[in-house]
Amino acid sequence: MGEKGLKYFGLLWQSFLSIVKILLQSKWKVELPNSFSNSDELLILANGPSLNRTVEDHTEFVHQKTLLAVNFCVTSPMFEQLRPELYLIADPLFWIVPEKRVQLFQTLAEKTAWNLCLFVPARALKNKEWQPLISSNPHIKLCIYNTTPIEGFQPFCNWIFSKGLGVPRPHNVLIPSITMGLRLPFKKIYLAGADHSWLPEITVTDENVVLMHQKHFYDQNKSQAATVTQENLHSARLYTILYHMYVAFKSYFVLEAYAQKQGKEVINVTPGSYIDAFKRMKL
Repeated sequence: MGEKGLKYFGLLWQSFLSIVKILLQSKWKVELPNSFSNSDELLILANGPSLNRTVEDHTEFVHQKTLLAVNFCVTSPMFEQLRPELYLIADPLFWIVPEKRVQLFQTLAEKTAWNLCLFVPARALKNKEWQPLISSNPHIKLCIYNTTPIEGFQPFCNWIFSKGLGVPRPHNVLIPSITMGLRLPFKKIYLAGADHSWLPEITVTDENVVLMHQKHFYDQNKSQAATVTQENLHSARLYTILYHMYVAFKSYFVLEAYAQKQGKEVINVTPGSYIDAFKRMKL
């Protein structure tokens, strides 16, 4: 069997496994918001350190878009300053580590004084401890999305993404954010704070402990290199970290193909971003 034949059967097997995962993991009915301040342009506020400068230097550009914030953006003054209409969380540690859970949801409940659609993974519904933390805030509308990892033939993946039954393997919060943006009516999806410049920030100590300095726009002056915690709460080895990076950067090309098929654009406005899949634009 030639290389093309092996690739075909590899994609066929991945597509079959994706169907199995959908049957076992995905919720079939998920509601989407249908009202936006700007239904043509979405700006995803990723957590990279460049976001502060982008928001500071390009205020008009930022305020003209519908905004989607992610993960711990709520802990920053920027959350109340920009008042995003959409908010998406993906990190499984929110359901595993109580301190992270309380910090996120309690702060969301306290700070949100405008209508906000909060996208939460379907798997999070199994955990009941976070739900009372936001139930008292009438401004927060809960929107469930599926994080079922989808691989296989691109047309098959495109159809699954459009139905909301799964996403490209979600190794970071930006992947489901872009996927969700492409399901909504926006024609253009801009990425800010999507630095992804982690490679120079990885070190290995003399004790073979892998450290990674993950800088965010809300903590870049006080963050420090630390081990990367996996879902099993163990520290990740270097090969695991690099593999997750590989999967993430590959997923962006899957999303670019999906966007093109829909006649939409994903545009990266992050200066110095390591993402090489999307069109670039300097503000």
